[in-house]
Amino acid sequence: MLYNRDFRKLTDEEKSQHSIAEEYYKSSQNSIGIIEPGKLINYHNLLPDAVYYYKTLFPNNFLSTREFHNSHRISQIKEEFISLLDANPSELDVLNFIKNKEAYFIIGSILKSYYNFGHHNAFAFREFELSSTFKADYLLVGKNSGGHEFVFIELESPNGAITMSNGSFGTVIRKGVNQVTDWDSWLDTNFHSLRLVFSKYLGESGQLPKEFTELDKSRIHYVVVAGRRKNFTAKTYQLRRKNKNANNILILHFDNLIDGIDLVLKSGNY
Repeated sequence: MLYNRDFRKLTDEEKSQHSIAEEYYKSSQNSIGIIEPGKLINYHNLLPDAVYYYKTLFPNNFLSTREFHNSHRISQIKEEFISLLDANPSELDVLNFIKNKEAYFIIGSILKSYYNFGHHNAFAFREFELSSTFKADYLLVGKNSGGHEFVFIELESPNGAITMSNGSFGTVIRKGVNQVTDWDSWLDTNFHSLRLVFSKYLGESGQLPKEFTELDKSRIHYVVVAGRRKNFTAKTYQLRRKNKNANNILILHFDNLIDGIDLVLKSGNY
């Protein structure tokens, strides 16, 4: 679970508000089932926030875009995140910050910045276990008209031997790349077993789409986040492009995540 409550269960008050909203929706439809835009807005205003989580495939992992309505909170967390990164934190410090602030939009922004899925629905899984040996810091699942796709993410340190003097990958980036390379090999023969993991997170729908049970490598993506913008040179960006094309591994620095916060806040979507 990402949050402090279980969104697979609604309170009695939320159930009552949900019923009122649905009755309003039905009464607002015309003879062919269409509802005018103003009344549709009223319908969404009547719905409790929890219902948006409850109705999704994975209620406790849903990345709701409604939190972007509170731009002050997002902007404040962004400034706190920048201050944290400027204080030379460890990887664990970063992970704890995102968890304690429930600032999962920081990770979710990767979907908006670098991929074309997630605008229909987006989910985040923290410390996602592939096996007893392998665990991703985050798994993002995004949906577009073509179905769901998966981004397995490894966060490394913002500091340390990020790059070498000539801009080549340093030990921190290489460690992350080696990690996700191992994940990729494991998924080749074990992806089907993840259906048991995903099933534990299901909400009322109770059924996984085939993307979660049948391996399609075109739906699988990998990201390693390490270092800061100052660590990356023209050579580093060249290697990043090559790695993305050859190995499907996107190398990012933490300033890319800061940029992503602005992007999702401006667009209001993943």
